[in-house]
Amino acid sequence: MLARISNEAPRVPWDVFLRDHLTWRNGEHFALIGPTGQGKTTMLMNLLPLHPYVVVFATKPRDASMDRLLQRGYVRMDRWTSLPANRAPRRVLWPSAMELDSEEAQAIVFHDAFRRIYREGHWTVAIDELWYMANELKLGKDVRLYLLQARSLGISLLVATQRPANIPLEVYDQSTHLMFWRDNDERNLSRLSGISWRSADMIRYLIANLDEYQVLYVNTRTGKMCRTKAPAPRREVRT
Repeated sequence: MLARISNEAPRVPWDVFLRDHLTWRNGEHFALIGPTGQGKTTMLMNLLPLHPYVVVFATKPRDASMDRLLQRGYVRMDRWTSLPANRAPRRVLWPSAMELDSEEAQAIVFHDAFRRIYREGHWTVAIDELWYMANELKLGKDVRLYLLQARSLGISLLVATQRPANIPLEVYDQSTHLMFWRDNDERNLSRLSGISWRSADMIRYLIANLDEYQVLYVNTRTGKMCRTKAPAPRREVRT
């Protein structure tokens, strides 16, 4: 088993992964799946620069990761504004979530953005907590439509979730790129190992035995797998 794992899912440095293992085209979807605290947000931040037109849907009242994006030049919007893409190619859509009953207002803003972005096409939409978007904000239908139909419009979804269950099943069938972090929960392993028709046992074993912060990458179209780690977030210099 160990020899087979080393051959079929080799360990590769991040720069080698980007150069030799990952080709993420517009219209291809990307899903990051693993428990909290393992590095999903760090990975998301390292993937965002790979596409030219990006909007991150931010749902938390305060979020240091979103603040870092704003410091790097992302434009904050509290509702979607159809500016020419080249005037604001990197955006954070961040409606207020400072009240206990903010969900209804958030859902209206995000649904409107889903609708407008669908018409514009060619955006990458990043969602840092898919479970919250689908279940608490009740926008699972919008997510499923993007997964099933938006590819032809050049739209990519980049989604992260700590719960492999209770998210749209289309995440597993329609995402070209999947990344998994270490998970020893039997119910989660059972769900995750079902995504591959040829390597289910290996995927199950690998996910249960990944190093801390290490990720298993699976290309669902080619079956190609490898293990890597994204670089740690760089510290912002304050002046």
